Amino acid sequence: MIERTIVILIDALGFELCRARGFAPAGLDRRARVRTVLGFSQAAIATILTGLSPAEHGLWMMYAFRPEGGPLRWLRLLPRSVSARRRWLRRLMEWNLRRVHGVRGYFSLYDVPREILPYLDLPARGDIFAPGGAAPAKTVLDELADAGTPARVWDYRVDEERSFDELETAVSGGCGRFFLLYAAGLDSDLHRYGTGDGRVASRLERYGRRIERISDAARRSGGARIFVLGDHGMCDVRSRVDLMPGVGRLGLSIPGDYIPFYDSTMARFRVFSASARARLEELLAAAPGGRLLGEEEMRSLGAGGAGGRFGDLVYLADPGVVIAPSHMGAGAVAAMHGYHPDAEDMYSVMLSNAPLPGDETALASVAGAILPGFVPAGGVGP
Repeated sequence: MIERTIVILIDALGFELCRARGFAPAGLDRRARVRTVLGFSQAAIATILTGLSPAEHGLWMMYAFRPEGGPLRWLRLLPRSVSARRRWLRRLMEWNLRRVHGVRGYFSLYDVPREILPYLDLPARGDIFAPGGAAPAKTVLDELADAGTPARVWDYRVDEERSFDELETAVSGGCGRFFLLYAAGLDSDLHRYGTGDGRVASRLERYGRRIERISDAARRSGGARIFVLGDHGMCDVRSRVDLMPGVGRLGLSIPGDYIPFYDSTMARFRVFSASARARLEELLAAAPGGRLLGEEEMRSLGAGGAGGRFGDLVYLADPGVVIAPSHMGAGAVAAMHGYHPDAEDMYSVMLSNAPLPGDETALASVAGAILPGFVPAGGVGP
């Protein structure tokens, strides 16, 4: 039987943020700086729970390219005059994805244009916070379920205060062996206000108090291994780059020549001809505020080898620069993540009362720390 374990995963809890704000809940004396992965929370959380790189677990980005037509290919049958912003159409798309295509985890349509949606796919069909959620990759939750020790989980669908209340009650009762709480409020505050805002400090103070109460409850009820960690850090935004007008002036056709996807810090392109690739490469290589990632670098970052599934060309913004407008929206944000993992502000943190892999470690090592003996398995391969 595993030792009782409590894992509190705080979205955007970065090493530098904790250092600057003095976030150090009492009793969690061991601390590691954790190198995150290239990508956003989906990629990072899947890596935490599987111990695999994004290229191996296959959940690098929320949207992948599917040129032959994805689950929303039926949108091509509607008149062009019908906007994807129509409330009834968005509800229909969401119903279709959940009920027809079985998407059980988190997704959002954001501001992805209607002309792009038919050629996209959602790789994450399962619920990453439930057994089988990363299939065919195996998660720590699968391992626990197979051993007859299911985890009790509070995820983004549960109010944060309620999650902490229920976790404290469950720990106090002495029942259960593995608890996982995911909190997204800090990430939201950081996007909205930036790292230096007092509201961010207040949320961290609340987290610290709740974690200390849970630690006390664990000690009073027999003890537990406690891990508090983030999936990535956050960088304050200082400037923006707009890639869409330049790409539009190339005169290339969608989907004949290429399909674009503009994330907040990455622009990805599925390309179908050598001439289109050459023109896009020339434009993106000269674009300010970022650079093209080569295939070798993508592989070294654990995000390559997808054969165009996530894009043939990837432009990555420099830390502090956002791509705006993007398919994530046109509005300004105060802070962002999704930059190169070696950017200082991108490192996450792991705090614990139990031994850690080291003072410096990688996100893929978390699974083995929170569940000793866990061996990564499955996935789509490198």
